[in-house]
Amino acid sequence: MRLADQVVAVAALKKNPDRYTRLFGRARSEFGHAVCLCRDDQVVRLVIRCREGRYHLANWPSSGHQHAPGCHWFRSPAEVSGRSTYSAAIVAGKEGTSIRLSEELTVTGVSADPAPKPVTAGAGRSSSVSTGRRSVGLLALLHWLWESAQLNVWHPHGGRRNWRACRGLLAEQARDCTVNRRPLASALWIVPAFDRERADELNAAWERFLGRLTSTGRTHRRGLVLGEVRAVEPTEFGVRVKLAHQRSALFGTQQLMDRVQRSYPAVFSSQAERSGRRQVVLCLVSRSRKGYPMIEDMAAMLTNDAYVPCDSSHEAEMADALVAARRAFLKPLHYDGGAVFPDFVLVDSEPETFVEVWGVQGRATYEARKRAKQAAYRESGKKLLEWDVRGPLPDVTR
Repeated sequence: MRLADQVVAVAALKKNPDRYTRLFGRARSEFGHAVCLCRDDQVVRLVIRCREGRYHLANWPSSGHQHAPGCHWFRSPAEVSGRSTYSAAIVAGKEGTSIRLSEELTVTGVSADPAPKPVTAGAGRSSSVSTGRRSVGLLALLHWLWESAQLNVWHPHGGRRNWRACRGLLAEQARDCTVNRRPLASALWIVPAFDRERADELNAAWERFLGRLTSTGRTHRRGLVLGEVRAVEPTEFGVRVKLAHQRSALFGTQQLMDRVQRSYPAVFSSQAERSGRRQVVLCLVSRSRKGYPMIEDMAAMLTNDAYVPCDSSHEAEMADALVAARRAFLKPLHYDGGAVFPDFVLVDSEPETFVEVWGVQGRATYEARKRAKQAAYRESGKKLLEWDVRGPLPDVTR
């Protein structure tokens, strides 16, 4: 990339950003932006932001798709992202992103021990879908975080992806975002990767986060918790949700957990659990009178072992095959909307190749939609890689 009149390696910049403070200042004052050199055929600008005296880079608003697929700043194009329907709820600017969440983070006029509201669950969607496009539900916020952190994109040169790497990328996105006018970095707890030597420090940080979920009279403040489910266990009063890497559990009612499992059947299916798929959740939490972290609502997302989102176990199998074949690809995310996207897009071919996994059998509406999609691909001349799960996986090598 280029800062002012100097070319700098991205790896060196990320490893020691303070070394380039003066160069950052020059680029910001004299040029107004940095330039990513991932493409030879066009200039792709980057925003230079300063937080508490430290500079860092971010995508120029609505330009993430202009970067090369293997670039750190590459993002899904609007035509394969549910974000395109949320222009009023997700507003990106040079200073960061402002998001309007349908769930209030500060609630007044209710008891400090609120019971989860009964909501009719949608098939794999957040319980807040009915709010329209002027606000996002929990699932849309989870998808925004995943997409902004480029975790819905896989590139063979990216190396092994574990929770520690995911958390760092997610925290980077939360740093420049506000949700309902609150800094997301303070409202969101992203479970840290387990570190035995820092266990006491991490537990103290968790207690400080819970301490911010204060209740005064009929006003209480909620927070968000993002992590990976390790186990869901019954208790005398409901369920205990244990998260990977974290000693402290979250608690909820059986009614809420039943609703979540109906809303996200692919995430909590026995097939997903047997195959070792990952169950990522974003929870809206409050603190009970007795100090317990209580789940008021939850969005869930299935991923493969590399944390690539998938809508079914069959999709996860395809994602595994693409990773093993060293393909570069992205997974379109729906947010809370019902837009129709391909299951995956291979971005290492010119033009790109669309991937469809036909996994539902014997349902007339699904078969009709399948035929319509196949016809649309043929008419547009787009390259299509298909897998009918009744047969073996196709050859996915490049």
